[in-house]
Amino acid sequence: MEDRRKRPYAPPLDPRAVVIMRKMAGEYADRYAQEFLLPHIKRVASLTESDKDSVAAALEDPYCALLAFFGHYAFARRGKDRDDLAGNALDAMKKMVSEKPFEEVLDMADGTLMWQAFESVCKASGKKANEQQNRGPVQGMLELAQEIHRLDPELSLATWVTDGIEDTGHLEAQHLRIVDIRGVGPKSASTFIRDMVWLYDVEELLVPTDRVFVQPVDRWLRMMTPYVVPEEGLADPADWIVAGKISKYTRRAGLSGICFNMGTTYFGQKVVGDPSRFESAIRDLLVQEVDKARGLKASGEPGEGHLM
Repeated sequence: MEDRRKRPYAPPLDPRAVVIMRKMAGEYADRYAQEFLLPHIKRVASLTESDKDSVAAALEDPYCALLAFFGHYAFARRGKDRDDLAGNALDAMKKMVSEKPFEEVLDMADGTLMWQAFESVCKASGKKANEQQNRGPVQGMLELAQEIHRLDPELSLATWVTDGIEDTGHLEAQHLRIVDIRGVGPKSASTFIRDMVWLYDVEELLVPTDRVFVQPVDRWLRMMTPYVVPEEGLADPADWIVAGKISKYTRRAGLSGICFNMGTTYFGQKVVGDPSRFESAIRDLLVQEVDKARGLKASGEPGEGHLM
């Protein structure tokens, strides 16, 4: 007989927490993808379509994948300068490949050419290249693409992430390699990896311990944690603890941790807006979902069960 004393105690899921998680991982995750993620990658990578399958297919190309990283991820946390920096990096990429085929660029020993192109674009636009802050991501990401090309010419930056998961179930090595690039932080790395795992539908292949790497922790996820994690002692937890708890409880609820993460960001940015409104927005959400469930029950359709 199994010794139950060896099992760690797992607090039961609050029905209200499950409602919140379903809303984030469902409707709001879909809105995040359709209104923000896919259209923006389409624009920065110069794609013709923005549906999920088309974007995934396009990012199998190393050039498109690198455009997507520079345009959507590399400078996302640079505040008011992010759009200018991303635009200059994209222009530098296009300038570089107008002078030399991208296949030849990938065969080069390093990414100096990309940095030189970035400096040229910045000078032409009247902006400072700021070598100390920007050379790391600008040159370093191309050098990662070159490294991947040497390992397997069939892989792009995007499929390098998912190929590793399909082979081993792990992605810590990929996360550490991206973070090793000076100027690319763990949140940017996790956001990129999260989106690629979602885009190629490989979340279920990922071992539970490595799912922390697909949970970038922004202020909205941190504010959401007390509403969905039924544990004490989480007054000001480190990011990796938040990521681990969210991964654990979304998995227990049978939901995608990645979709929950995306949906929480959408909820915070588009529904809440002001952090001081977070609690009232959660309360409003629960009331709306209760009313919806009651309406479904009255009509004879399957609802969410008892919520409050």
